Amino acid sequence: MTFIFLCLSCSSPGVGIRSAANGDETVIDLDSATYLSTWFPSGKVTLSNGEHREPASPGSASEIVVKLTDKRAFGVVNGKETGAVVLYTQGGGTGTFWDLALLSKGAEGWVNTDTVLLGDRVKFSSIKINDDRIVLSLTVHGPEDPICCPTLEVEKRFAVQGNRLVPDAGEAQKGDPWPVVGTDWQWVHTLYNDGEKHIPPDPNKYTLRFLDGGALNVRADCNRKGGRYTIRGNRLWIEITHSTRAACEEGSLEDQFVRDLSAGATYFLKDGDLYIGLKYDSGTMKLRVSPGDKAR
Repeated sequence: MTFIFLCLSCSSPGVGIRSAANGDETVIDLDSATYLSTWFPSGKVTLSNGEHREPASPGSASEIVVKLTDKRAFGVVNGKETGAVVLYTQGGGTGTFWDLALLSKGAEGWVNTDTVLLGDRVKFSSIKINDDRIVLSLTVHGPEDPICCPTLEVEKRFAVQGNRLVPDAGEAQKGDPWPVVGTDWQWVHTLYNDGEKHIPPDPNKYTLRFLDGGALNVRADCNRKGGRYTIRGNRLWIEITHSTRAACEEGSLEDQFVRDLSAGATYFLKDGDLYIGLKYDSGTMKLRVSPGDKAR
């Protein structure tokens, strides 16, 4: 018999689960635990009283804030005691990035062995462990939803393999088949938070390709450009380092395309499209897979 303890509104600093094997009570101090996080160079963050704060950059008034939520569940997955908790991170702008953290119990206690991004400004209904799966009910962004206001209700299911979170096979079939790296992406538009919008007249002339090893190929209207990129979790850095110098026709969006790429700070995939969030939450780029890649 599998024993499951689900806590959605715990007020104590720790969460207790009772082992079905021996009846012992184990207290997990989640509010002071160390979690994996791509927001920090070390790749991890240790909470104090359920949160962590530090300047977004040296001398900056804005902060990176990581908080543990009350969304958590404990039970047995594949015969092992397993926990799942939800954290959110604010990176100094208006975005709020939600993560699912896997807790695995070993000889030395509970350890966060994997963390996956669930999205920016999503809304949660429930989390539970059922049939060897971690199951979340949440509201995410539909194709036409503004970033502030998701409306699409979904269920996400994760299996656990080798102390890692793996999207359920049924969900993976509905997921995004195009990897970020190695795909030719065409610029669809950039929507800015002040209401401005840039749409390229010919998306074939505004393309982006991330190459293995951190190199970058860009076509910006009549010019070819190159540079470097770094991807760490859901965070993205792009630097354009060189370019041809042809004079594009009047009305070209070459400079705007390059500025937007250089301002990229985060990314996510949705419905097969690539979205790049700009620094300071100033806007979002949308890119789609080029017809050439789809034909492969």
